[in-house]
Amino acid sequence: MKITNWDATDSQFIQDLSADDLTSCWEDLHAADLATEPQGDLLAAWLLFHNGHYAAAAEAGLALGAEGVPVVQRSVVAYTDYICEDEDECTELLEQAYLLGEDGTGGTNTQFTTALAMGRYSQSISVTKALAKGLGGKIKNLLTSVLDAEPNHAEAHLAMAMYHAEIIDKVGATLGSLTYGANAKTANKHIEKSIELVPNAINLIEAGNAVLLLKGDKGMNDATAYYERAAEVEPLDALQAMDVDFATSQLE
Repeated sequence: MKITNWDATDSQFIQDLSADDLTSCWEDLHAADLATEPQGDLLAAWLLFHNGHYAAAAEAGLALGAEGVPVVQRSVVAYTDYICEDEDECTELLEQAYLLGEDGTGGTNTQFTTALAMGRYSQSISVTKALAKGLGGKIKNLLTSVLDAEPNHAEAHLAMAMYHAEIIDKVGATLGSLTYGANAKTANKHIEKSIELVPNAINLIEAGNAVLLLKGDKGMNDATAYYERAAEVEPLDALQAMDVDFATSQLE
């Protein structure tokens, strides 16, 4: 994995959390994914991530082997979502990131971050191509496994909603239902559950995105309401600060 300078180009997003700061706010920061509080070198890797030093966090995660995979995958997703402007680089990094966890040997957190990276990779090559490669089924299976183990995993609920919404948007409701089991009502239930559990900025943004995929222009008011709520969230780390900034930009 080629790692260069992945830090946010706007220094306002870089944080200065200490290890004690991260420990004290870990539960709030990870309310949406229920990740267990780390210790030692793994805590240090996550501290780099939450402060916005994504390249250093990825390097630290890679050095830790299997337990560091979620840090690497989260760092790649953050970088490709908000910082990297080279589409080919984004696609390559996302593919490398999801492959790190595709063997399924990791725990629930690794399963989710693998599904997340795989989903972003699918979007980068087009959902239609991803479905043809069988990635849709893999994403659904990973998310189903996560939700079976952690029914209150708010991010997994939102990711499952996006799975249904993306397929319906690309192949239509009928084919999506018959071929992939995609269903608008199911998507909406996952959206509602996710926001009920943890209305953080990224969940609200993704809820808005999912509504637009499901309803098109008819969902604009609902999507805007989600973006407005996201823009009002008080960020706890670098990534949340970029999430809030993105939500604000959607309202301009």
